Amino acid sequence: MQNERDGHEPKSESIEELVRFGVSMPASIAASLDSWRVKNGYPSRSEAVRDMVRERIVADVWELDDDAEMVGVVTLVYKHSTRELSDNLTEMQHHHHEVAVAALHIHLSSENCLEVIVLRGKKGEVMHLANHLMSARGVLHGKFVPSTTGEALK
Repeated sequence: MQNERDGHEPKSESIEELVRFGVSMPASIAASLDSWRVKNGYPSRSEAVRDMVRERIVADVWELDDDAEMVGVVTLVYKHSTRELSDNLTEMQHHHHEVAVAALHIHLSSENCLEVIVLRGKKGEVMHLANHLMSARGVLHGKFVPSTTGEALK
């Protein structure tokens, strides 16, 4: 709904109120925090600390909540010439099509490929597929990065 006077959308009513609180820590840790936040482009301590807390919340959901819907990304580097590897990776994704929701294939060189696969589902299903993909014969490097649907961060 537009504001009739200025033609702009009204501000969302769902913006959560910010809560201010103090945090005490040794000066050396505060200095390390400031160095880290500047290096990583955070404009303030508050923004840096908010991201650190969000990271811990996401990690806790992965550790503690087997029933929550999880999201994560698997990256695989492999030689495309490894016999049947590409077909095996594709077959695993098709077999678990409800978990493997998207994939990106990149040619890194004339020999090596990078595959990035987004997984979504229950923790057990996601981890099962991620582990099978990373441990496939011929994968040179595999990494799983857990993330979130954002529901735990509301």
